[in-house]
Amino acid sequence: MTQYNSTIQWLYDQIPPYQHKGGDSYKPGLSRIKNFLKFLGNPQSNLKFIHVGGTNGKGSTSHMISSILQESNKKVGLFTSPHMFDFRERIKVNSNKIEKQFVTDFVKKNKGYFLSKRNSFFEISFAMAVFYFKLQKVDYAVIEVGLGGRLDATNVIYPLLSIITNIGYDHTKFLGNKITSIASEKAGIIKKNIPVLIGEKNQETDKFFVEKAKRESSKIFFAEDLISSDIESDLKTNYQKKNERTAFAAMQILFENKMVTEIFKEGISNVNKNTLLRGRWEKVSNNPLIIADVAHNEEGFKEVVSEIKKIKSQRKIFVLGFVKDKPIEKIIKLFPKEGIYLFSSPKISRAFSLERLNLILKNTDINYKIFESIEEAYNKALNYASKEDFIFVGGSNFTVSEILNP
Repeated sequence: MTQYNSTIQWLYDQIPPYQHKGGDSYKPGLSRIKNFLKFLGNPQSNLKFIHVGGTNGKGSTSHMISSILQESNKKVGLFTSPHMFDFRERIKVNSNKIEKQFVTDFVKKNKGYFLSKRNSFFEISFAMAVFYFKLQKVDYAVIEVGLGGRLDATNVIYPLLSIITNIGYDHTKFLGNKITSIASEKAGIIKKNIPVLIGEKNQETDKFFVEKAKRESSKIFFAEDLISSDIESDLKTNYQKKNERTAFAAMQILFENKMVTEIFKEGISNVNKNTLLRGRWEKVSNNPLIIADVAHNEEGFKEVVSEIKKIKSQRKIFVLGFVKDKPIEKIIKLFPKEGIYLFSSPKISRAFSLERLNLILKNTDINYKIFESIEEAYNKALNYASKEDFIFVGGSNFTVSEILNP
């Protein structure tokens, strides 16, 4: 095992991430991260941040903004989570992941501090990112919110622009089970005299954003008001176009409508190359058509299933695996009843148990089978499918990562 791999394994063992362990690893609050950044010399000072929160699309929007800025010849730091294959995907400068040696050295030098102060995995990752971006002298740092907003570790930054992509039901255990309470938590990233952009209008939640912006003397913008029509691009799905509109609106606000449309188009067209983005309506194969997508909550699946229903195929085969705390019953109802369903669980401790999944599925009228592993379910789909069929793989970031090549 390499020194880097040993370091990452040590982090997983000593300070498991939320994505693996769930609620036990969630540590809301800003005092620990403020003190850690102070210990590191406050590397966040003088960096130009763009802060991206919301329920769905915040990762894609962050990657799009990074790619557009790169096409404008800017050096861009990008912090997102979770990763699919390698921890270093969380921290990138342009198309380059953070160096393995930097990760190893950072943990070795600072582990005494963050162990004694009981920092979370996310706080350590975020502090490492900001410290790295400072040393790299990035022109901009695009920061994706981890969970919620108000008490998320990333909320210590003072950005040029705050973005809230949309509001939906996710992480209700921590953010509340009402859309208004979730909106209130997400609105927590709105700061005094800093403009905020809302990606999608919602009658139930917009008032929270308007009121918070007014209290903070912050200008509030809605992407739908700034961008009245879709920009011509290579994006095929409706939900990607929503993220694209939000990214374009952000550029118009930041650069006061001076962003050249051609630069924007190049940024969107090259988002995968510029930022290494994976798992967003990703085409794995043409014959049969195989699509993988990391949608993992009810709102996300509404968008994805809408796209699936547009696909003409002989049969539709679904390989699905979920993590805990997701409304499986509601999600399953979104899918077409005539599909063939192959279920399993991703290889993490936070996975939704197969026993419990089977109890839920027994009360549905779908044609399903349960397998011991995602790999087994996926291989069954491949063996079963003809060239005229369609295969979808999803349910979780971790499910998708198990079938995609790094």
